[in-house]
Amino acid sequence: MADSKHSENGLKRALSGGLGLKLAGLAMVLALVAVVTVAMVMFVGGFTPTSKILVEAPRSGLVLDTDAKVKVRGVEIGRVASVEYAEDGARLRLEVSPDKLKMVPSNAGVDIRSTTVFGAKYVNFIIPDEPASTSLKPGSTVSASRVTVEFNTLFQHLSDVLAQLDPEKLNATLTALGTALEGRGAKLGDLLSRSDAYLREINPYLPTLQQDLNKTTEVTGIYSDTVVDLLRTVDNATLTSRTFIDEQDNLDAVLTNVIGLADTTGAVLRQNENNLVTALDLLRPTSALLNQYAPALNCVITGVGGLMPLAEEVFGGVLPGVGMNTNFMFGSKPYTYPNDLPKVNATGGPHCEGVVDRAPESHSDYLVTDTNQGAPYVPNTGPITINEGPKVFQLLFAGLPGVDKL
Repeated sequence: MADSKHSENGLKRALSGGLGLKLAGLAMVLALVAVVTVAMVMFVGGFTPTSKILVEAPRSGLVLDTDAKVKVRGVEIGRVASVEYAEDGARLRLEVSPDKLKMVPSNAGVDIRSTTVFGAKYVNFIIPDEPASTSLKPGSTVSASRVTVEFNTLFQHLSDVLAQLDPEKLNATLTALGTALEGRGAKLGDLLSRSDAYLREINPYLPTLQQDLNKTTEVTGIYSDTVVDLLRTVDNATLTSRTFIDEQDNLDAVLTNVIGLADTTGAVLRQNENNLVTALDLLRPTSALLNQYAPALNCVITGVGGLMPLAEEVFGGVLPGVGMNTNFMFGSKPYTYPNDLPKVNATGGPHCEGVVDRAPESHSDYLVTDTNQGAPYVPNTGPITINEGPKVFQLLFAGLPGVDKL
């Protein structure tokens, strides 16, 4: 009990002697260090969750460092965590905010560009014309399409080129160029203005031009497959040209005769110009009539062609002479008034029924018109009940009243 009281008294004397102030100061310093550390970690995003993306590029550029910005459509979405160099290029590890990574489609491209010629570079995601419906996943690998060339790189390339040039020849070339352009500034300016306008007109068609250049490969392949035929055609054309050269005298004579024939024909046509016009004008009604009856004419000619074998048999195609099969038929009824009065009331164009479209062993079609001849001829073939055979006048005058009773 006495020892504990002695310890408490010693602690009180130590604190009252300045140790308490030292401990308070140390605690304040530690608190300040903790606050600054937390602020720095928060500033660099140590407490912010990120998604890792790997970018493969042919090179990273001279001024692309870690902690460089990562943007899409001009909006910063992350930082470059590290830059690793390899034989085939550079690998960039990006730390992107998971919420903002949703802004990047899965088919997006990447390029490394700079704000100015001398400015620091940043990684930029390129959104295609037809973005994918899904976003880029964490851990994905994207290939960079291009890297902006720095000014010092251009200067280095220019220095390499100039190192290969002869100063005297370069001076002579520049002097000649200056002499050629002297006094032609206005024309050169006009040329540059026209070139600028021309390029502005071409610029919208660059995608089409690129497609045409891509298709040039296919066209070249097609020509390479047909190069043998093309060479054969060229050889044939060469042979044809030689033939023309060898026969040039005959060809010249033919052309001369053609010219003479053309002159003679022209003179004849000029002399008979009015007669030709008159003849064509007179043939117009005939041509119109033939055009109207063209279907019937074609039908008749076709039908006659089908009857030619029968006609040959009748008119001596098989044996000399004319083959005929004759017989007497009963006469038709005689003319009666007023049933057989003339009547002109037929209408319709050219017809050719039953000539070429008749079925074998069938009666031909007959066009019935509103006239007194509106039905086909039907001979009197009915039986006649007489004791003796029909007389000649009965066959000739059948149909008259009382003839069948004689």
